Amino acid sequence: MNARKLTNAAMMTAMAVVMTLIGVYFPPLFILFFLVPAPIAITCVRSSESYAIAASFAVFIVNVIFTDIGTAFTSLFFALQGLVMGYLISKKRKASEIIIDTSIFSILGVVIVFYLLKIAFNVNVLDQFFKAIDMTTKNALTIYQEHPNFSSIKSNLLSLEKMIKITLPASIIITILAIIWINYILICKILKTQKIYMDSLPPFEEWKMPYITGWIFIIALLYQYFSKQPNPIAINVIALLSLGFTLSGLALIKYYLTRKLKMKSIGVAFILIFLLLFPLTSWLLAIVGIADTSLDLRKYMS
Repeated sequence: MNARKLTNAAMMTAMAVVMTLIGVYFPPLFILFFLVPAPIAITCVRSSESYAIAASFAVFIVNVIFTDIGTAFTSLFFALQGLVMGYLISKKRKASEIIIDTSIFSILGVVIVFYLLKIAFNVNVLDQFFKAIDMTTKNALTIYQEHPNFSSIKSNLLSLEKMIKITLPASIIITILAIIWINYILICKILKTQKIYMDSLPPFEEWKMPYITGWIFIIALLYQYFSKQPNPIAINVIALLSLGFTLSGLALIKYYLTRKLKMKSIGVAFILIFLLLFPLTSWLLAIVGIADTSLDLRKYMS
């Protein structure tokens, strides 16, 4: 047994355990819970897959003891997510491949975890989400009950509630992608300090949606337009791709501001935040992203 590898694995396991417990018992730092994949992935890269597997189940067991079974399964899910990332990194896979493969594993993992919680413990996670949304809507309606335009507010809130419920799968996928992206950047920076280099993600200004996504978006829009009732699959596809095109448009704007106008980072960040926060400009960003996907607008800026 290699003492150095064992020591590294023990330190990373302890860090992952502490991060989960702090995330659970100290809500202001709940984001630490979502960074559990990083130490597990580092364990996999610096020690081995077997150490990372042991670390993942150590995190699970500690959370079973000190928290609840739902939190324990969630921590195991994030730990296994880190295991997959670490394994792919150790195999020298490209950054895009690591993100895509880990995302696929994670989405399947969410389905399996939800199913196990339902079968083994009779916990319906989606039903819990829906109840929380219903409770939030009910509390909001109570606040505005005496408002002169209560009927209009109620209609808008109920429509928003319905849309949130329909797009819940897209929200879960977006959350998974964001967690993987953040953890990958964190892992890359930590391993770089230890002279372990891995494939880096491309700069944000070079992000662009694949060409095929434009056609998928058009087909989903047409299908939903001619459908008599809202189609959950089409709506979730539209929601996912809309966000992707918005980010793609944002990346193109950053490319223009930094490469053509040579603006400083602070000014660029301020403009991008301004464009993203306002509904009208965010829709325009999505249109710019669609145009860039189809026409590759960067070649006209070179």
